[in-house]
Amino acid sequence: MSKSVIIVGAGISGLSAGFYSQLNGFQTTIYESHNIPGGLCTAWKRKGYTFDISMHMVTGSRSGPLHQIWKELGVAGNFTFHYHHQALQVEGMGKKLTYTNDRKKLENDMVAISPEDAPLLREYVKLIFGCNFVDAASLKPYEIQNVFDKLKTLPYILPVIPKFMKYKSATIQDFANRFKDPFLRVAVRFFIDAPGWPMPKFPLAIMTGFMKSSVSEAGTPLGGSQKVVLHIAKMVEQLGGVINYETRVDDLIIENEQVKGVVLEDGTEKRADLVIWAGDGHTLIFNILSGKYVDETIKKMYSKWIPVRPVLHVMIGVNRDLSEEPHKIVFQPDEPITIAGEEHKWLTVIHHCFDKTMAPAGKSAVEVWYDTDYDYWEALSKHREEYEAEKQRIADYTIAQLEKRWKGFAGQVEVIDIPTPATYNRYTGNWKGSPDGWYITSENWTENLPVRNLPGLQDLYMVGQWTAPFTGTIIAAQSGRQIIQLLCKKEGKKFRFENNLL
Repeated sequence: MSKSVIIVGAGISGLSAGFYSQLNGFQTTIYESHNIPGGLCTAWKRKGYTFDISMHMVTGSRSGPLHQIWKELGVAGNFTFHYHHQALQVEGMGKKLTYTNDRKKLENDMVAISPEDAPLLREYVKLIFGCNFVDAASLKPYEIQNVFDKLKTLPYILPVIPKFMKYKSATIQDFANRFKDPFLRVAVRFFIDAPGWPMPKFPLAIMTGFMKSSVSEAGTPLGGSQKVVLHIAKMVEQLGGVINYETRVDDLIIENEQVKGVVLEDGTEKRADLVIWAGDGHTLIFNILSGKYVDETIKKMYSKWIPVRPVLHVMIGVNRDLSEEPHKIVFQPDEPITIAGEEHKWLTVIHHCFDKTMAPAGKSAVEVWYDTDYDYWEALSKHREEYEAEKQRIADYTIAQLEKRWKGFAGQVEVIDIPTPATYNRYTGNWKGSPDGWYITSENWTENLPVRNLPGLQDLYMVGQWTAPFTGTIIAAQSGRQIIQLLCKKEGKKFRFENNLL
């Protein structure tokens, strides 16, 4: 008889686990607290505009080993992806730099800005256009890789080893500070460590090939992230899996240090042979399990690693066509804004005009992101009048700055929506309102083996963003796939990945 599996959470990792679980003969039930799937991979509509906070660049959407997962999940092949020819444009200090994927042009443009920085600039361009270390990824879990599996990755690993050795513990911030030109110091850092989406202590070594892995080969699905998520959820159900929405899991059933199922918010017990946790890691480990099942690795993760900072979004629907503008612009406003006690001197604005489904014809869905402090917004959200007033103040400032860049913008605004870190927490339950999991830093990037189990507790498995540094959608999907590979190995089953629904 097939074993039963309960999955907690219908985000990308939970849906991936559910898909492969059902495909491999397990009886799968997913419990999701929200009324839609996706978790942090989501979008929503307001007055004809779609505001999408996920899948802005999908690693593996075009090629590479991770592309196989998108094919199996029915994403590659069923969705058209848009590929940008530039990553972003940085404007400030009277200068401008466009991060084009034309290597020679980018190098020439950077050298023209600061000829005295030419040697360092060439080193930087060589790095980001170098060998793509993502190609060394393996679909097989490290726990069951054999010597032949490891040999297959050698052709991709060997070329990047010199970069790893050269840069070791260096960060992009360290490297950027070596430039003599003050504009280039920020422009180089903003390629990865950008306003609104910071990447503190980002390892310089893993930027090798970044222009390919995260720009040229990382597309955006037309129709948005929510359509992708709904597609995967539909396949889980077509395979016979069950997804229960608006059903929160509050506890686990544990007997003799073995997980036997879950307890729902209304007290109902649901039993299964195996439980896969695809929800918030802190909630599981420290709230539900009271920190009883931890080891030094887990203690280090939650005490030393840095959670991805929460974000306040100013989402704007504007009766203006921005399709001729770069899709992502980092610019220096004429005056900063202070939010939650922190000063923001640069702004990142994103538009989705390349995807005609995001806004009515001739109009644009625009986003400006501010990384911010969770505790401030969680406390403020309890005082509704002050909470709404602060959101309005930030929206007014943002629109005023965009008006200075695009004259007439303010009068063309048709809709504003402002989700805060408190919104993230309300809809996803993610620890401190984080929009991801852990930052990958110079201190943890070599500790990237996922934590899939808790010591001393059997038949509980973990997938998703809290299991390893900075997962993103593809690694979240991979974690769901790999946990089922491991369960198949344990059960003596041959792992299946062929999708006959396609």
